[in-house]
Amino acid sequence: MSLAPPLAPVLDKKQQKKERLKAQAIASGDCYIWAYVTYPIVITVIGLFSTLLDSFPDTTIAAIGMSFLIVDRQALKHREITPPHWGWIILGLPYIWKRCNILKKSKTPFWLATMTIVIQIAAMTISLTLLTTDYKIIKEQIPSIATELLQEPGTPAPYFGATCVKLSGFKDFSDGNLSCTLDNGERIFIDILTNEKGESYVMWSPYSETSKTSTDNITSTTANKTSPPQLR
Repeated sequence: MSLAPPLAPVLDKKQQKKERLKAQAIASGDCYIWAYVTYPIVITVIGLFSTLLDSFPDTTIAAIGMSFLIVDRQALKHREITPPHWGWIILGLPYIWKRCNILKKSKTPFWLATMTIVIQIAAMTISLTLLTTDYKIIKEQIPSIATELLQEPGTPAPYFGATCVKLSGFKDFSDGNLSCTLDNGERIFIDILTNEKGESYVMWSPYSETSKTSTDNITSTTANKTSPPQLR
C-alpha cells in the first residue's frame, strides 16, 4: 500500500507575503542596480535635449537615484541575503562594490558607475570653465552695451540715460538671471540671445522681484543691439 505524499504546510498570510516578496526579489535580479548605474546617463541626456528637469531641484534628482539602492537593499533582504550597510547607499559606489562581493558577481556595474561619474565630473568641469570664460567677457562688455541701449529714444523713465555700473554675480549668469545695477539705483534684467545666424545680441527689461526670469518681462520698450563677435 503506497502512502500519499505529505501535504505542503499551510502558510499564514504573513508567510505568504514573505514568500511572494522573496520570489519577486529573485525575479528582479540586478535590475535596480542597473537602474542606478544608467540613471545619471538618462538624466544627462534629458538635460541636454530638453528643459524637462529644470523645475526639479538637484536634491530631488539625487534622491531618486538613491532610491534605486534603497529598493535593491530591500530586495536583497527579501532574498535572505545580508545586504551592504545602509550607510553605503549615500556614497553609492562603495555599496555597489560590497554588493558585488557579497553576491560574488562581476564588478561590471561598479566600473560602469565609476566611469559615468568620471565623465560627469569632466563634463561639469568643462562646462564650468566655459561659463566662467563667457562671464568674464560679458562682465567686460555688457555694461557699456547696456548703457548704450538705455540712451535709445523711447527708453522709459527712470531708465533713460542711466548707466550700467555693476552686473550681478556668476550664479545669476549661470541661472539665466543676469541683471545690472544702474547709477540711479534702478536695476534691469539683461538677456543675451543668439539668432539663427549665430549672432549674439543684448536685450534688457525692467527688473522685477516677483519674476526673476528676464524673458518674461521684456516689453515693447526693450531695445536691442548686435554685440561684438566674441560675445556669445
